[in-house]
Amino acid sequence: MKRTFLLLLSFFLLGCTAAAPPCTPYELSATPPKYFVILDYGHGGSDCGAIGVDTAVLESDLNLLVGEHVARALEDRGCFVLRTRTSADAIAGTKRDDMARRGAILLTDGADCTVSIHMNKFSDRRVKGPMCYFQAGAKDGKRLAQCVIDALSSALGYDSRLANPGNNYVTRIPSAPSVLVECGFLSNPEDERNLQDPVYQQKLADAIADGVMNYLETRAGQ
Repeated sequence: MKRTFLLLLSFFLLGCTAAAPPCTPYELSATPPKYFVILDYGHGGSDCGAIGVDTAVLESDLNLLVGEHVARALEDRGCFVLRTRTSADAIAGTKRDDMARRGAILLTDGADCTVSIHMNKFSDRRVKGPMCYFQAGAKDGKRLAQCVIDALSSALGYDSRLANPGNNYVTRIPSAPSVLVECGFLSNPEDERNLQDPVYQQKLADAIADGVMNYLETRAGQ
């Protein structure tokens, strides 16, 4: 991790141009961070993702709000965090270009793990609660996803849930262990209301950060 820190700094200095994805300069301490985590906030711009059934809230906006809580929680725990986007806008003019640029960021060298933040939707409005996906066949990704869903289930009062294998771009592309977190269902009235509550958003974020740190600390101790 430490030997990649200067590489990351170079990424920010060279990458924050009109042709590059959005970048935020972070205050760098004299002590390198313990871990490097990439956060992806799903959708953005005209690609709003799911829409709340009752309130028409946009998934893309909630992804950004919850994701920023997660970023700060991880930074408070000693991580260096790189975001794929930092505003409500997409990071390219088309969906295809947007995903390609997200993929390039998710492949940044030296990442300890990547986390993609999303909201869910389903035809059965009774279905609610968080879900976590890992790339099918990825052993470390499965461990990361299980750590995150365990932390979320505990914090939100759900019975233990299993992480789900999948084949999603944001878990398939990264070389680092990766998870896609569905924070809740915008089709469920209770979830839709809770996901717009800042207190609930913080609870979600702290749980996601705890799950990530549980995975990273356990891996470091092996």
